Amino acid sequence: METSEKLLSIKQLFLAAGLPGYLFYFRNILYFFITRRRSLDEYSSVDNSALLQIIFVLVIFIVSVYMVIEKPKRLKIFFSIPQIFLIIYIIVCFISMLWTPNLFVTGYRAFESLAYLLLISLIAYNLMIKLDPQNIIEWAILWIIWELFWKVATAVKLGAAFSPTILLGASRLAIPLLFFFALLLTKRIYFKYVILVICIFSASNKIYFGIVFGLLGFFFGNSKYKGWLLLFILSITVIMLFVDVEEILKHTLFYGREAVSLSNTSGRDQIWKLAWEAFLQKPLLGYGFVDGETVILYNAFNGAISTHNFLFSGLLGTGLLGTVFLILYFWSTLKKASSNLFPANKFRPAMVSTFIMGLIVSSTAPGVGARVYGSWIPVVLIFTLISSLHYQFKIEKYLKTINSTKHENYLGNP
Repeated sequence: METSEKLLSIKQLFLAAGLPGYLFYFRNILYFFITRRRSLDEYSSVDNSALLQIIFVLVIFIVSVYMVIEKPKRLKIFFSIPQIFLIIYIIVCFISMLWTPNLFVTGYRAFESLAYLLLISLIAYNLMIKLDPQNIIEWAILWIIWELFWKVATAVKLGAAFSPTILLGASRLAIPLLFFFALLLTKRIYFKYVILVICIFSASNKIYFGIVFGLLGFFFGNSKYKGWLLLFILSITVIMLFVDVEEILKHTLFYGREAVSLSNTSGRDQIWKLAWEAFLQKPLLGYGFVDGETVILYNAFNGAISTHNFLFSGLLGTGLLGTVFLILYFWSTLKKASSNLFPANKFRPAMVSTFIMGLIVSSTAPGVGARVYGSWIPVVLIFTLISSLHYQFKIEKYLKTINSTKHENYLGNP
């Protein structure tokens, strides 16, 4: 690991993750060319576009396995906490092929999850051994900018006119994951403001909820960050005393909704109610990863193929058997993010706030718990990077302890 605080150039950051990183970046280009508008009843059909995606996933898996065989220590990140819990969850997803309505869909989606988790782990490993923590942060934000560019390009390709609205709406399940990294950690001003401006003007309820609740991560920072959190809470308290709170909420957290209530969640409350009722009928094993969830929702809601909630996706797909490991995945990530190994000035509050943002996004959008879609890749990537950054600071503390001990021994035995 490099210890220099020097920022690498954009080119150096682009190359830092090696072959896994190139595949990761190429995914956006591939999807730009193969993405097309599909009717909702084609969700499980296999056309040329789907075939290319399957081939790409196979390439990812083969390359990743080859790299692991070539250098087994690269599995360090793959089998570390919290990734190990996601691996076990994916294994349960494979097992659910025994009772799923469509064995092929469930098997392929589980294999896709495994392939991308392995690729992301290799990316994290390469970044961990080549870059210092600051440049890992810069790499993550560079990837988000890259993701944003291709999302906008894809929207324009599908017929949308380029406009600020397209820019603000593109990649809204990835951009917010880096909000607190951009706010607190990046040293590139243009990186910072691209992320902050898009999030603040996104008119996305989930992003606003993520920002507000993400500020609770400041409690894990030093006195300065705790002071900012206290100031925010006091400001909200004062506003509530003199202003119509419901009107404020309708123009912020519940922007675009008719009223402030759980029933104004773009239909998610009805989907979650159905998911809960279905879960109670098969609580232990669920209905089969991805396809079981889709069949249940699609039969009740025209066009609904995801619960937009990682817990309900896990419960419908794998029951309690798999969901317990999904919960452990999130819990262990929080423990890593809040670890005292992270410096209290900036890094620790940024890690916890980012975790909270990931939890909010995962609770309101397709992602972890379901197929590789929506927030799956950005959430798993960021959680994996939190784990690798934790490992870097752990090694750094260990080396400092060893050097300090050697110094003391030297002074004691001249």
